[in-house]
Amino acid sequence: YNVHVKGELTFLKSLGARDFTIQARTAIVANHPKGPAVTTGVVVKETGQPTIQVSLGSSSNSELATMFGQCPVQLFVNGVATDIDAGTGLTDATVQVKDKRIVVEYINTQIRLDLNVRVWRNTCHFSVTYFLADCPCDGSLVGILGQPDGDWKNDWHEHDGTAVTIPASHRKRRGQEAYDYSLTWCLTEAESEFTYEPTMSHADHDFCSGTKGDDNFDLDIDQIIAETTPEVITKCTTDDGELDEGCVFDCNFLG
Repeated sequence: YNVHVKGELTFLKSLGARDFTIQARTAIVANHPKGPAVTTGVVVKETGQPTIQVSLGSSSNSELATMFGQCPVQLFVNGVATDIDAGTGLTDATVQVKDKRIVVEYINTQIRLDLNVRVWRNTCHFSVTYFLADCPCDGSLVGILGQPDGDWKNDWHEHDGTAVTIPASHRKRRGQEAYDYSLTWCLTEAESEFTYEPTMSHADHDFCSGTKGDDNFDLDIDQIIAETTPEVITKCTTDDGELDEGCVFDCNFLG
C-alpha cells in the first residue's frame, strides 16, 4: 500500500463468523509538495480479545500521552486511555516499549504489530510491520493489505474477497486506478473501531469516505518523471527496460 489515501481504512478484516479487524489511520505529510500519507494510528479488534489502539495524540497534553521525542503517543485499551509504559495490564494482549519501538502482541491469536515511531519532514508517524503467525490463508481475510495466501493476483478484491483485476502496467498499479481502489477500504464513522480524543471525532481524520477522496489525487506522473534525476531513472528501470513508476514515486516521496 503506497497510494497515499488519507483517512481511516480497513487494513485487514475477517469474513464469516470470526469478528476480527485491523484498522489504520493515515494522515498527510503537510510540508511535502505532493502530500504523501503516513500511518498515525492502528487499532486491533476481535471478539473475545482486548481492543488495542496505538495512535498519535493531537498534542503533548493528550490524555496519558507519552512523548517519543517530539511525538505524543497514546495507548487505548478497550477504549480507555492507558499509560503505554505500564502496558495493558492484561495477559491476553500485551504492549511493550523499548526506545522508539512499540510491540503489540496477542498471545492466544498469535498476532503481533511492530511499530516504530518516526519523524519525517517534521511529521510524526509509525512504521508498522504486521505479523499474523496463525492467520488463515484460505481467502477469509480481506483488506487493503491484500489476502495472505501467497497469490498476488487476488490482492485487489471486493469486500467479500472476490478478486478485482489488477492493472498490468506499473503506472496504473501505482496511479489513479490504485488510488480509486484504495478508496473502497475507507471507513465510515459507523465502521470505525477507533477511540477519539474528547474534542475530536471520526470527521477530524476522515478525508476519503464517500466522495471526500475524489479530489485528493493530484499526482502528475509525467511531471514527476520529468523532474526526477537520471540516477533515480536508472535505479527504477527494470531489467526488461520498463520504468517502474512506483519506484520513482517512492524515491521522490520517501527518499
